[in-house]
Amino acid sequence: MKRTIPRRAEPWGFPQESFDLLDRIAGRIEPEDAALEGWFSKYYRQHRHRFAADLDLVGKYVEPKARVLEYGAIPLVMTGALAALGYEVRALDLAPQRFGKAIRDLGLDVAACDVETEAVPHPGESFDAVLFNELFEHLRIDPIFTLREVHRVLVPGGSLLLSTPNLRSFRGLRNLLLHNQGHAVSAGVYEQYEKLKTLGHMGHVREYTTREVADFLCRLGFRVDKIIFRGGHGRGLVGIAERLVPSLRPFFSLVATKMPLGAAER
Repeated sequence: MKRTIPRRAEPWGFPQESFDLLDRIAGRIEPEDAALEGWFSKYYRQHRHRFAADLDLVGKYVEPKARVLEYGAIPLVMTGALAALGYEVRALDLAPQRFGKAIRDLGLDVAACDVETEAVPHPGESFDAVLFNELFEHLRIDPIFTLREVHRVLVPGGSLLLSTPNLRSFRGLRNLLLHNQGHAVSAGVYEQYEKLKTLGHMGHVREYTTREVADFLCRLGFRVDKIIFRGGHGRGLVGIAERLVPSLRPFFSLVATKMPLGAAER
């Protein structure tokens, strides 16, 4: 069944063509389990602008037709868009069978892999770029192992594009000071762990600051080249703060480069 995505004016500064492409891909995606339909529709609605921002970053930092590996591919919107744009894209997901029909219909290459415990099923230096979007905050076993695998499969000088919630955002600070909760965009420790059963993957273990993520990547052999604050622009005081001070926005992306092991620490 083809899903109809509502069209509307986009004030976010990304090309309308990006939203049109994303909407076309999303309209072709349907989960195998009808129980996930509501989750997919809500997820796409909430992350639609983030997908457009990710496409913009790929266009700026990844060469056309480059070899790209996407971590955490489900729900496949970004994977399908990259393939449509001509990138040689491969993808990984904990349980791709949840969207098996969509994978076949879109002609995507998505391998099943628990990236927290299993080596990536690709040789070293196989990819020009890795996308690691909205996944870092979900890691609960060994992020060092997972990101070392990212480093391994990248070519020297290859790019890592990583996005994650911004704990030190206006919303994160507000939640800590007013609600005694340590998150910016998630809620409820119980609900996040419950997703292991309801969705088949972990919710947010915790959210991070830019310094925490940048320091972590540098210890693993990456050089962080750029930090981009994204999202937000809510109503009232929240929206005003997020517009005036970009570092208070609820998400950030890091653009990093693979360096020789140990080079980032010297």
